[in-house]
Amino acid sequence: MEEIHLFIIWENALYKKQEILEDIEKNFEILKKYIITWDLDKFSENLSRFYGTNLPKGSGKEQHCGTGPFMLIIVKDKNPKYEKRGTSKGDKIVNTNMFDKKTYYREITGGGHKIHATNDVSETNHDLTLLIDKSIQDFLKENIVSNEEEKINKNLIGAKGWKNASEMFYVLNNCTNYALLRNYENLPEEIYVNDHNDIDLICRSKEDCAYILNAKKVFNEEYRVHYVTEVEGKNAYFDLRYVGDNYYDEDLEEEILKTRVWNNKGFFTVNNYLYFYTLLYHALLHKNQFAEDYKIKLVNMHIENINENTKEQEYINLLNKWLLDKEYIIKIPQDKSVLFNTKKANMMSRLIYRNEEELLNLKDKNIELQEENNLLKNKNKELELELNKMVNSISWKSTKWIRDFHTSIKRKKN
Repeated sequence: MEEIHLFIIWENALYKKQEILEDIEKNFEILKKYIITWDLDKFSENLSRFYGTNLPKGSGKEQHCGTGPFMLIIVKDKNPKYEKRGTSKGDKIVNTNMFDKKTYYREITGGGHKIHATNDVSETNHDLTLLIDKSIQDFLKENIVSNEEEKINKNLIGAKGWKNASEMFYVLNNCTNYALLRNYENLPEEIYVNDHNDIDLICRSKEDCAYILNAKKVFNEEYRVHYVTEVEGKNAYFDLRYVGDNYYDEDLEEEILKTRVWNNKGFFTVNNYLYFYTLLYHALLHKNQFAEDYKIKLVNMHIENINENTKEQEYINLLNKWLLDKEYIIKIPQDKSVLFNTKKANMMSRLIYRNEEELLNLKDKNIELQEENNLLKNKNKELELELNKMVNSISWKSTKWIRDFHTSIKRKKN
């Protein structure tokens, strides 16, 4: 099956441009070539967002690659082959046609990372969307294939804020796996939704998501996940939850991303079934009081047999049963700014939640058992040493014939 990929020849490798292009033409179909220039004052920010890592102005990467115009080559691989290769992020399954050519082009340009190439289609979609504002699908749909080099002066999309929420979500959709958790009914028309004026989403990596959104941290504390980006000249706020942050059980977080659904307004959300239970969890365990607007929303979702007269204890029992059935554990969020309702958590089964005192007791008990186990191991080692000493002693060896004779007499009698 054919695949779309791309190469980048950064400024400091352009002296080998012709040689590289000739080799690319022998192995791939070139669809489009761009010479792209980024604003110098935005270069380090663009580079950081593109690679998803902090590369401040004057970084080694920037000096190595150069800050001038660079070449983007979009290609079609008619016979992709996938195998395991060692990458900067560990062993990965990659398109070896692209990976091996990237390695070769890096060698002929003096080593290092002056050549970039995509390892799989999802990376192509990420890179293409950020660089030329088009996903693979839209690039092909617009049929802009040409042998001519097109010169463009533009930063990564969103570099100076987002035109509107639709543009922002278009990029998010094509660059990362995420799902909006709640309060998205009025998006993308309104960035602020009722009284909960931020956008709650879950993703694989909050750092990657923040770079894609061109969002900055609002607070300095490491554990805080509150970010802000500019949309239509105004601030839009996000809480970037991520897999493994204990906001929910990690298995539940994985399930949310695995079963996310497309909303016709232009973004991905948690599916309706999980929306009900994650909202119930949030309303009971992440809030001091079970707010009326949450109750109304839960009733209107028609997932469970509840109504306006359903008591709070019934909601607690409902969540407790669901968590037990799914074997999800109640966790205390790593984000300390998230309220955790210990009182309601203590009303849940001990199979899905243990309070700090119980956890400390379990920890102490575990330490005691480990200490007992270590004592037994040491005792066994002592006994083994004593036994070895005895077996290897002169007296033991010299009396071996007596023990053997005694054993043979016993056998004869039996």
